[in-house]
Amino acid sequence: MRRFDSPPGPDECVRLRELLCRPAAEAARGLIGHVLVRLDLGPRAVRIVETEAYLEANDPAAHVFRGRSPRTEPLWGEAGTLYVYLIYGMHHCLNLAVDRPGVPGCVLIRAAEPIPGSLLERGACRGPGRLCRALGIDRTLSGRHLFEAAPPMTLREGMAPPRVRASPRIGIRHAATRRLRFFDPDSPAVSPRGRGGVTSAVARPGPTRATTRSGARRRSP
Repeated sequence: MRRFDSPPGPDECVRLRELLCRPAAEAARGLIGHVLVRLDLGPRAVRIVETEAYLEANDPAAHVFRGRSPRTEPLWGEAGTLYVYLIYGMHHCLNLAVDRPGVPGCVLIRAAEPIPGSLLERGACRGPGRLCRALGIDRTLSGRHLFEAAPPMTLREGMAPPRVRASPRIGIRHAATRRLRFFDPDSPAVSPRGRGGVTSAVARPGPTRATTRSGARRRSP
């Protein structure tokens, strides 16, 4: 079993940065199958199986739609910057800044599967709120970066699923018909509602490495 107890090496880091520098929808789809690792608490490694993209422009569901603010400042940072916010006074949601410098694209990490050996229960990361609780994520991480020196959390390459489905995002009222939610339809960790969608094969450039498989409603980022 491949270990996920360290940040990515130089070549892997370059490939991951290239993915995160893509437009939000492309990055959200491409992240399915990759692995989030909380390095300072275990480590705890989980395979991403569900994401949502929030666009930098003309997306009224995005937090940046009404302009820049101290809360959303991380989304204007380098691709790979963490953006964490609290909803309903109790649930944290993890997002990654994506796209080119100065373009506030955003990907919400909706669900993941624990990697064997991570000491997390099978359904521990089913939904954005549960995922954050399982990985110990709160607003103190907002503004940190996946590839900074000694990061508390990082990203590693994983195995893309045979297919990825796209559907409308969950729990939003604005731009609710856009197919900007991406998920592995074979994963038990995917949100039970919204499992339908348009299916496409995954074509991920560059080599990827094998891993294995394993909430809360919120306002959109």
